Amino acid sequence: MDKLLLRLVSLFYPVLAKTGVDTQQLDEILRVKILMDNRRPKAMFAVRKGAKNDGKQSPWLVSFVTLLMGFFIGLLLTLNQKPYVGETYYFLVFMVLMALTLISDFTTVLIDTRDQFILLPRPVSDRTIAVSRILHISIYVLRLALIQGFPALIIVGFVDGIFAVPLFFFQILEATFLSIFLVNVIYLLLMKSVSPQRFKDVISYFQIAFSVMIFAAYYLLPRLINVSVLGNVDLLSHWWAYLLPPVWIAALNESLIHASHANYITRILAIIGFTLPFAGLWFVAKVLAPGFNRRLAIIATSDGNSNAGTEVKKAGKFSLISKLANFLAPDPIENAGFRITWKLAARIREFKMKVYPAFAYVPIYFLYFALNGKGDSLIDRWNKLQNGHNYVFLIYLCTFILSSILMNISMSEKYKSAWVYYALPVDKPGKILSGMYKAIITLYFLPYCLVLSIGIVIIWGPQAINDIILAFLVSLIYGILMALFMVKGLPFSKPVIVKQGGGKMITSLLILAFIGAIGFGHYFLMRWEMAVWIAIIPALLINWLMFRYYKRQTWDNIEMTEI
Repeated sequence: MDKLLLRLVSLFYPVLAKTGVDTQQLDEILRVKILMDNRRPKAMFAVRKGAKNDGKQSPWLVSFVTLLMGFFIGLLLTLNQKPYVGETYYFLVFMVLMALTLISDFTTVLIDTRDQFILLPRPVSDRTIAVSRILHISIYVLRLALIQGFPALIIVGFVDGIFAVPLFFFQILEATFLSIFLVNVIYLLLMKSVSPQRFKDVISYFQIAFSVMIFAAYYLLPRLINVSVLGNVDLLSHWWAYLLPPVWIAALNESLIHASHANYITRILAIIGFTLPFAGLWFVAKVLAPGFNRRLAIIATSDGNSNAGTEVKKAGKFSLISKLANFLAPDPIENAGFRITWKLAARIREFKMKVYPAFAYVPIYFLYFALNGKGDSLIDRWNKLQNGHNYVFLIYLCTFILSSILMNISMSEKYKSAWVYYALPVDKPGKILSGMYKAIITLYFLPYCLVLSIGIVIIWGPQAINDIILAFLVSLIYGILMALFMVKGLPFSKPVIVKQGGGKMITSLLILAFIGAIGFGHYFLMRWEMAVWIAIIPALLINWLMFRYYKRQTWDNIEMTEI
């Protein structure tokens, strides 16, 4: 399979040779990278390290899931009576999934600097290195694309006849290369136009936004759109549709298999789709690749904070963080825990990438459950939601954010810096933990709940204020329970764990079930306004008592990490 993919990629060598790429060096670099490729764990389908397969995912599992996904996507080919429209739908979803794979698995490969120690001392040009990285990515994505496109090859044989199968195979290659080059051209343009640190931030936020978009599309689109209606939608009746790359790819089938239906615009689009991968590779090698090694070196040495200079200038000023820390955490040790958690949680890119998507998942989950209904129109379901009391569950869903933050707050790639906790004369680490808990509530949870609360009050009215307060306090009880039983480490002091143990999973589910039961009890209590106001008092008392207990945690309750 690897040899076949190398031969497919070698079709671009004549174009690359004219741009100054050393194709012999390129071929050797690709061969070595392919040998190492199977040793690198992927973000998708990863399993727990330390298992029998030592962190490697089963290729059979990946292939089965990819084939199954390809089958369901292939059904889009039968959705519309016009093959041109059906293929446009198919390649639209196909290219989005390819782009998601590139962003989730191979962003780090493009800007990886580890092989520079081997390649930089040797006479390898910027063009050769940049193109080798893109083609290395292409080989991996091609492997997935061919597996994912296999069911569609069979389906298109029934839809358009046997002669459309080899053409569709070429269209899959075309869509894959277009996805690769469009994503990588954006990355390389960003590397040229923004600072290295800003580039890392932009890529991180782009990954977060893209994952949220896919999540929202998966859960909300089936509720908001009747899929059967797509069969009657003529997408190509809109002029902007011809600007979409999937339309260019589908135009090739329309021009060759259904030539009687194709006009001159369709043929022009087919030519554009055929030539764009070659033109894109030439553009990368000729325009964007020069200076690639220098920019990689700058990225490798810019591991600091993007606003480090600003922080240095403001070091002597009494900032907002200092005011909040002194007010909320007057104890010196607790104050230190508050400050270090606030600053690291706001700066560490890996932590933000794990936590930030949860902020978007909460309203998506709420709308998914709230608009879930059969027989009613979307407007009727919204009116029913607005006249009901389901808004209280929106605040309780925020515990998902709190859980995500707490499960990641003690983990860091650079956990060895946590030696400072153990070197200082701290008798009660619970003070550091209490400062940590106050910081994450103040930095993330409270502002987010305030934003949601304003929206709830605007939509459902002021009578929801007491429910918001009670739900918020119960959510804080959930947070302290999670912190007591699940978070056994100091802030950013433990190595990243891929999968938690079964005991902790059961504990987490029990805590979630307990809070869920309280939430449903709150829902039935809402018919008595005064009862909700009265329930706020014991909720406040329980929070105060539990937090005092949490603050008294000793070193025996902390999971120590070897530094």
